[in-house]
Amino acid sequence: MSADYLAITCRLPASVEDDLASTLDRWPVLGCQVENAGAEIAVTVFISENESGAVASVCEGLAALGGREIGAGRFAEQDWLAEYRRHAVPRPIGTLFWVDPHPEAPTPPPAGRIHLVVEPRQAFGSGSHESTRLVLLMMESLPLAGRRVLDVGTGSGILALAARSLGASQVVGFDIDLEAVCIAHQTVAVQPRRLPVALFAGSTAALAARPAFDVILANLIPAEAQPLLADLRSLLAPAGVLVLSGLMADQLLASEEELARCGFAVEGVRELEEWAGLVCTAGARGPGSGVRKGLPDPAAIR
Repeated sequence: MSADYLAITCRLPASVEDDLASTLDRWPVLGCQVENAGAEIAVTVFISENESGAVASVCEGLAALGGREIGAGRFAEQDWLAEYRRHAVPRPIGTLFWVDPHPEAPTPPPAGRIHLVVEPRQAFGSGSHESTRLVLLMMESLPLAGRRVLDVGTGSGILALAARSLGASQVVGFDIDLEAVCIAHQTVAVQPRRLPVALFAGSTAALAARPAFDVILANLIPAEAQPLLADLRSLLAPAGVLVLSGLMADQLLASEEELARCGFAVEGVRELEEWAGLVCTAGARGPGSGVRKGLPDPAAIR
């Protein structure tokens, strides 16, 4: 039997997406779904039925962010997941990947593509979002064979699995959301071929502050990524690469400046619709050090 929740829906300016999480922190929100809607984002906020008294406050908070078309109603948790899975189809991403949403009845990939089975679940990273696709696209141009890879905020585990499938010798993924890590373990278990990934629930504080990783993948919105940049810099090997996604194209300048302050040099930028991803290397610390160059030649990153 599916559990029922209260759902509050609205449309917000895309520019306030980074402020949404901190606004919702004030109330007993179970989760939030955000979808692109042109210059706006379509937001659905989920609240337990026994917290119905918070609905008015959440609506007021969304209105303060510029929300419009605000509405509230009941929502059956399993209905949308079942409907989404029913209509989800395997998709090619880039030139290498074939992302399959059906572990019970997988579809063989076209010749030459890597088969990744990722069932749409509540953990982020089914391959449908532009920020996830950007990381996969940027990974295609990086030499991952034999490298040590860290996946920050692993979600479903799709990026960690992609790194392993490209020949990474060691892949570690972590997420502060315990449920996401449990889902990532399940995702690893249903792969058509064995792709070992070490997973843990926690933060960068659980990792020794030493340059242990050749490649770090971070598909996080800027508000989540920025507090971690100094830690990620200490975890990155001297010739390592940080692949950062989850930012809007209009956030590029501010993100590059913050990366420079934390000791990263931006080597290349890739955009997909209104989203952007960055390939960075360990550079000099301080303003002005994050000079943007073309996307690196894979052979040049050793």
